[in-house]
Amino acid sequence: MRSRLSSPLALSLAVALVILSGAALAADTEFLFDALHGRTPYRASWDKLMKLVQPTPDWLVAFNRNFDGVASQITILTIDDKPYETSFVCKPTDCAEHKFVVLFAANGEHAYGALGGKDNDPAFFGGPSQVEQDALTKAVKD
Repeated sequence: MRSRLSSPLALSLAVALVILSGAALAADTEFLFDALHGRTPYRASWDKLMKLVQPTPDWLVAFNRNFDGVASQITILTIDDKPYETSFVCKPTDCAEHKFVVLFAANGEHAYGALGGKDNDPAFFGGPSQVEQDALTKAVKD
């Protein structure tokens, strides 16, 4: 009798663990457009940053309408022992030469950006420090 009772409990526990690990995996693979939907700190800091990007390229304007476009997964980056999250959006037909990289600090509370491409120097937005500019430049050129 004891094994019958523990079997459903063990199965429930196993299912719960699978669900939790799947949720953790989903959080780790979030894309930029996912973070920008809804009222989030990421969306608020992105909107502030976009007001600074002048002139705004047509492909970035199009992305801002509904966050539909070529964008990367959000990755964690440590700069001077501080955690950041970074991602990019790019021109669909020419990603290497037309990319906007965003660097979110403090869980989306502030955003820095760089607009550029593999063969040209980026323009920076949001007042990034020199080390943040270096990280953004590397991301734009990759």
